Amino acid sequence: MDDTSTFQLARQMSPREYERTIATLGMTRVAAGRYLGVSERTARRYCSGDTDVPPPSVMLLRLLLELQIEPIVPKPGDP
Repeated sequence: MDDTSTFQLARQMSPREYERTIATLGMTRVAAGRYLGVSERTARRYCSGDTDVPPPSVMLLRLLLELQIEPIVPKPGDP
């Protein structure tokens, strides 16, 4: 029996799936960008499909969903 979860295998995320995922996690685009450590501009590019969401970020977001963990989003200006 293979106990590898889906979040470990799927390393790509469409812009639509990204938007649904961050909404399900209760984050805005800006908050998701801060949580993932990227600029607001990059976060917008993930949503538009101009930039692919990096595989580690995809895995993290899917893990949060699977384990039903609420992300703690840093406030603007926090390191």
